[in-house]
Amino acid sequence: MTTINTTADRPAPKKAKISQFRRLLWHVNRTDLGWVLKAALTSLQLPARAKRVALLKQLPTKPEWAQASRKLDEDGYVDVSALVDRNLAEAVASFADGKVNRLNELVGQQKERHKSFWVSLLDEDLVNGAFATDHPFVRNALQPAALRIIGDFMHDLPQLSDVVLTLSQPSPNQALSFSQLWHLDHDDKRVCKLFIYLTDVRDTADGPFTFIPAGPSKPFRNTLKSHVSDDMVFSRVDRSAVKEMVAPRLSSFIVNTARCLHMGSRIHSDRTRLLYTATYIQPPRIFPEPPARFRAVGSLNEIERTAMRL
Repeated sequence: MTTINTTADRPAPKKAKISQFRRLLWHVNRTDLGWVLKAALTSLQLPARAKRVALLKQLPTKPEWAQASRKLDEDGYVDVSALVDRNLAEAVASFADGKVNRLNELVGQQKERHKSFWVSLLDEDLVNGAFATDHPFVRNALQPAALRIIGDFMHDLPQLSDVVLTLSQPSPNQALSFSQLWHLDHDDKRVCKLFIYLTDVRDTADGPFTFIPAGPSKPFRNTLKSHVSDDMVFSRVDRSAVKEMVAPRLSSFIVNTARCLHMGSRIHSDRTRLLYTATYIQPPRIFPEPPARFRAVGSLNEIERTAMRL
């Protein structure tokens, strides 16, 4: 794959205005007070939650899925390469390869350009900000294995929040920034991400997704600082706790990124890393719901409609 310069000849990105209310919610959600807010919001929507719980129970189950869910609950992560649908993963990989073959064309269409170390490749697939529900990235995210494993952990049918395809590339002579630094995700109190490697991640030079399991990450759950340096992390956590996801193409894993301190995209060579990400939260969302991310195309069952809020 060819590495390209995504920063040249671009105007400086405009900073989005954030309401004071949303900023307050953001800070509350970074602390254990967020659980109080989450419980209050849930209590206002008990019938909706009862429906989601009932729908979750309609999904098929397998002993290995239940075991994976328990590990996700205990450690904050689980490898699901052998549990998810291989055919759906192959469809995702094939679709992604087509995007990479048009890389130079798609770079110019990016909506978010503040991260020079990666390129988002799905912007052209959005219509009014929404993915069609028959998109291979969406179909993969809605498979029963993913919904059941995450749902049993959340004790609720999860809400699919987004799907993303990113190409991480070298950013020589640039300081680490954004997701290259250690952080927790604060989209909500429970945030699970399903990742699929679409290229081989052979060693540290490939910029593997790197994280610290839920237990050792606990000292950072009430910090108001968004992103922290290696020095700050390892002053409070032993380096032996770090896990690097070095794995071959089509390896799949789920991480509770609200509990596991993590970082990635630190490419230390001329290589690139292609990654699929599907993000799930436990409804109701703490923040105001964003515009619809999915638009109905074709036949959908009630579980799928509810998982996408359609």
